[in-house]
Amino acid sequence: MRQSLAPLLAAVVTGMIALAAPAAHGQPYPNRPIKMILPFGPGSGTDIGARSLADELRKDLGETIVIENRPGASGFIAVEAVAKAPPDGYTVLFTATTTHSTNPSLFRKLPYDPEKDFVPVAGLGEAYYFLIVNNEHPARTMQDLVAWLKANPGKASYGWGATVSQITGAAFLGRVGATAVGVPYKSSPQAVADLIGGQISFMFQDITAVLAQAQSGRVRAIATTSPHRVAKMPDVPLMQEAGLPDFRANAYTGIFAPAGTPDAIVRRLNAAVVKAQKAGDLAKKLESCCETYMLITETPEAFGDYVRRDRAMWAERIAAAGIKPE
Repeated sequence: MRQSLAPLLAAVVTGMIALAAPAAHGQPYPNRPIKMILPFGPGSGTDIGARSLADELRKDLGETIVIENRPGASGFIAVEAVAKAPPDGYTVLFTATTTHSTNPSLFRKLPYDPEKDFVPVAGLGEAYYFLIVNNEHPARTMQDLVAWLKANPGKASYGWGATVSQITGAAFLGRVGATAVGVPYKSSPQAVADLIGGQISFMFQDITAVLAQAQSGRVRAIATTSPHRVAKMPDVPLMQEAGLPDFRANAYTGIFAPAGTPDAIVRRLNAAVVKAQKAGDLAKKLESCCETYMLITETPEAFGDYVRRDRAMWAERIAAAGIKPE
């Protein structure tokens, strides 16, 4: 009797699971915390932007946004983690120009495909850079720095914790005809710490991450790549005012999801980001810490187009800077 009942019980259990499955899949998105993985460390410009956005997304989505920093390896660690995550909207990548725009031209082979492995969700904004030196450095202007670099080729060095800083530093040296040793760091805050400590001579760092140190005098900002003077530090000249016209350096931040993520989920996330950007609270947060952020796109398609154009632009800049792919 027990043996004869076994197939019947199995069929009943299977039927119950089948009936329950649609109900589970039919739950509205999101219904649990969303993990937002970053390829940069705490205190970086990307980290500050992500945390500011996460607070606003929680209000609209009704779920916690868990920030997970996975810096290092030129962003590979974080990017691979998201690319391999289930495409269900509960693991997304909050990244900057490095992973999807500059890396394809800096490496002969990537462990991910920025087009095939991801779907663009939303662009948060663009940020610009300060050219900074140690507060004890003799250079007080860009011309001073150029003269010092040429007079001290054996001592000169520059650092970076993200590829935009690396490329911008190399392009700057090429434009002014100077040389310096490049020093890579796992994250931008580490590079800034060594600049403060005198281990490196100069660096380009996004305003978001270094504004507080520049205001307090821990580092000296001698020029900015922003298209306008920074209101909180109006004495810092633009690069063109300092003698380098058409010298550009900016980076975007945005969100990507694993390829295969349902379109409805992508658009729900996009709508939440755009709503947060337009609501005012996020703009105030970003203005207070970053000042140079601006809305860049409003749809997933527009963000995807923006990234493709940005990737082509950085390919040209990297080639012009003479940087060879590793």
